[in-house]
Amino acid sequence: MENSKKSIVILAGGLGSRYQGLKQIDGILPNNATLLEYSIFDAIKAGFNKIVFIINESITESYIERLSGILSSKNVGFHWIIQDKKDFVSDDNLLKQRTKPWGTAHAVLCAEKVVRENFVVINADDYYGSEVYKIAATLIDEGKINANNYAAILYPLKNTLSKNGSVSRGKCVVNDENKLVSIHELTNIFEEENSIFYSDKENVKHDLAPNILVSMNFWILNPSIFNYLKMDFTQFINKQPEKTAEIYLPAVIDSLIQNKAVEVSVEVSPEQWKGVTYAEDKAELQEFLKQKIKDNIYTEDLWIQK
Repeated sequence: MENSKKSIVILAGGLGSRYQGLKQIDGILPNNATLLEYSIFDAIKAGFNKIVFIINESITESYIERLSGILSSKNVGFHWIIQDKKDFVSDDNLLKQRTKPWGTAHAVLCAEKVVRENFVVINADDYYGSEVYKIAATLIDEGKINANNYAAILYPLKNTLSKNGSVSRGKCVVNDENKLVSIHELTNIFEEENSIFYSDKENVKHDLAPNILVSMNFWILNPSIFNYLKMDFTQFINKQPEKTAEIYLPAVIDSLIQNKAVEVSVEVSPEQWKGVTYAEDKAELQEFLKQKIKDNIYTEDLWIQK
C-alpha cells in the first residue's frame, strides 16, 4: 500500500492572543517562510500530497496566493477552508452571541467535505520536526490507520516548554502496548529552578516528571473521525454552551478511547518541538531554524533547493 493518498489538515484559525499577532503568517527568517511552511515542506518530502488549511478570515489574500502558488508548483493538492462559526450550527441565538470559532474539534470537522483519505492533523504554529512526518507516512502506507485505529505522535514534556511563560499540554497515559489510555489537559505548566510544575484551579503547585508524554496535537486519523466529531459537536451545541466555550479534538479522542470506539497507537517523537506561544519565543525559534539550515535540513530559501 505504498504511496497511498495522504493529507495534512493544518489548524490555522487561532488568532494567537498570547503571541499578540497573527502568528500563522509571520515570517520567521529573512526568507519570510512562516512556521507552517516548514511543516508543509517536511510533509511533502515525506510523501503527503494534499494540504488542507483551516483558516479564519484574517488570513491575507496575498499569503493565500503565495502559498497556493508554491503548492501548485510542487503538484500538491490544496484547499483553503474558513472555519465559519455557522458551520454545523442552526441555532440563531447561539450564533448571535458567538464572537469566536468553536474550537479544534469543530475546526477538523470543517475539513469533512474535502478529506476522504487518512490524514494528519497539526497546529499551524508548531514545529514538529521532519522525522515525525516520515513516521506518520509509514503508518498510513502500511495500512495501520483505519476506521478503528488512529495514532498520535507524542513528545516528552521537557521538549515542549517555553522559557517565556506557562503553557497548556495534554498529559497522556500510555499502556505497555503503546496504546493511548487517556489524555488530560493541564494548564499553567511552567519551569522553576530546573523543575517542571503545573498549577491547578486552586493555584496549588504540583510537580511533573520531565519525561512524561504530552500531546502537541499531532494526530494521524481516518475519516471515520468526522462522524464522531459531528455527534459530539451536536451534543455540545444542544447543551447551549457559554459564548466562549469550545470543543477540543483531544477531548473527543479521549472520549472515543474511553468508550472503546477506537484505539490510538502511540509513537514518541525523536525530535525537539518548537513553537511561538509568546512573541519572545520567536528569537529562540530563529536560532533553532538557523542551526537546521547549517545542518542541511533546510536551505536558506526554503522553497528553492540547491
